[in-house]
Amino acid sequence: MRLYLYFILPLLLFTLLKPITALAQEHTTEEKTPNPPEPERRSVKGLIPAPVVYYTPDTRLGFGASLLGYFRLRSYTDTTYTRLSLARLVVDYTLNKQTDQWLYWNIFTREERLMLRGELRHRIYTDRFYGIGNDTREEDRELYDYDMISAKIAVLKNVGFRSFLGPDLQFTEYYNVELEEGSQLLSQQIPGYKTGRNVGLGAIFLIDHRNNTAYPSKGFYLEISGYHFGKTFGSDFRYNNFNLEFNRYYGLGNDRVLATNTMLRLNDGDVPVQRLATAGGDKLLRGYARNRFHDDHFVGSQVEYRFPLFWRLGAAAFAGIGDVFDKPEDISLSTIKYSIGTGLRYAIRPDQKLNTRVDVGYGREGFNVYLMIGEAF
Repeated sequence: MRLYLYFILPLLLFTLLKPITALAQEHTTEEKTPNPPEPERRSVKGLIPAPVVYYTPDTRLGFGASLLGYFRLRSYTDTTYTRLSLARLVVDYTLNKQTDQWLYWNIFTREERLMLRGELRHRIYTDRFYGIGNDTREEDRELYDYDMISAKIAVLKNVGFRSFLGPDLQFTEYYNVELEEGSQLLSQQIPGYKTGRNVGLGAIFLIDHRNNTAYPSKGFYLEISGYHFGKTFGSDFRYNNFNLEFNRYYGLGNDRVLATNTMLRLNDGDVPVQRLATAGGDKLLRGYARNRFHDDHFVGSQVEYRFPLFWRLGAAAFAGIGDVFDKPEDISLSTIKYSIGTGLRYAIRPDQKLNTRVDVGYGREGFNVYLMIGEAF
């Protein structure tokens, strides 16, 4: 990787890990909940079939069907339960003529000895590309189509202190790529402009001290991951990828929560356009479409205030800042992205704190609306 990356990573890790030593003394309780609904202390489990209706700037209106499975396994040795495990199957179609079949999961085995994460996906997608950098113009937009199949398989072992460590294998095959006439992707020979295979192996380390995985009200979450994609694994693209995410949650009483989220993504090498860092989407910088800005790296942070309204309804207000960049000096006040917004929450399972959300975000280029299941972070 470029030399400056070796200076920025230790600084970020030191900044984040120093307060974590103090935070580790806090006690969070979701995985030790002694109040199961049945007197015979069975594991908690359920299925939620539901229609899917959503909207994002990248897809316009989408609709389909979803099956969400959840469970918390009872301990064999005491009265505690694992944290919430989720698996979701989604099949949908959008007005942009995109289709998506997606199975993903985040599962804790009994006693939380292992965390199993992954996804299987097939997608027919029309994407947008504006160029590389943090100052591209809206009028330079071009469309390109591609199909993909992908798989991600991670097996993480509990190494103590509510920490998990393990390998993660990622595979994606891009095919049926179609470009517009005069495409920048073609003229600049940007990796990913034609069909290709993306295969990489990496490792994930995470510390999860949230009191609830679906709707945290206190605790923190730190995840660090790194990957190598290359011909060793049969990949057509050769590059390295590093990711860091740190979330902190403060309970303010009466179900009010103040949450913060910081993300860093770094790439080095021949990164396919579909895997470049982006600014925007339904999680961070919600005032922008996910693929409005592309570059090798991204850094951003946001804060969100969540509070109840009445019945099953809640609300949130959020603000964020961040940008894509090639070198740190590329980031400037004249181009940095900001977003502010608000949203509504509806509890589809209040006992497990599973919410759907509608967020409206505003940024430099106007408003965007997101209708999704689950919190942004």
